[in-house]
Amino acid sequence: MKFTLLDNGADSLKGVYESLEKFDNNLSDSYHHIKDAVIFLNHGIEILFKVILSNHSAALMFTEIKSYQEARAKMKKSGKSNVFEVDSNLKTVSLIQAMDRIEYLCDIEIPELLRNSIYFINKTRNQIMHFGIELSKDDVKELVKKLKYCHEESILFLELHIDDLSDAIEDSRFEYTREDYESDMGEWQAELMMEEAKLGYDY
Repeated sequence: MKFTLLDNGADSLKGVYESLEKFDNNLSDSYHHIKDAVIFLNHGIEILFKVILSNHSAALMFTEIKSYQEARAKMKKSGKSNVFEVDSNLKTVSLIQAMDRIEYLCDIEIPELLRNSIYFINKTRNQIMHFGIELSKDDVKELVKKLKYCHEESILFLELHIDDLSDAIEDSRFEYTREDYESDMGEWQAELMMEEAKLGYDY
């Protein structure tokens, strides 16, 4: 199994779409899909913001740049391939910290409406993860509306700064099940039999 930062973030953004689609298509109060969408969206944006930081300098992803520098020096001396192998206590930046570093250290402007929607999603995620949340049906409708806006605008913004993101999102969460395989094989065999029948008829 191999997951790059890009793969990880793209997978979460695809998860947002799938969760919202399931919620929209479900006749029951399937609020767990909304919870999943909030967590996926917060995670996906955070990871992909770190991709942008890493494209400028991997050091920008870490809360303590000096600690990262020291770990990287140890990594090179020991022949390891990952700084976490030499210092498991390293911490990467939060979503909000990543957003600030992108704007003020990488000079990439994040549109104000997008920034505000990310703050809202992050606040909602923190409530879900660390305390609990209770919303009326009207509140849920508003949350879904904001989730869809933030999801769409985040992708538009991120695609400007991350090569191949759209392909990574499209390719993520692709599953080819045994049932799919058997169905495809059945169709292939039926087509083959038809072709053989046609050849036999021509003779």
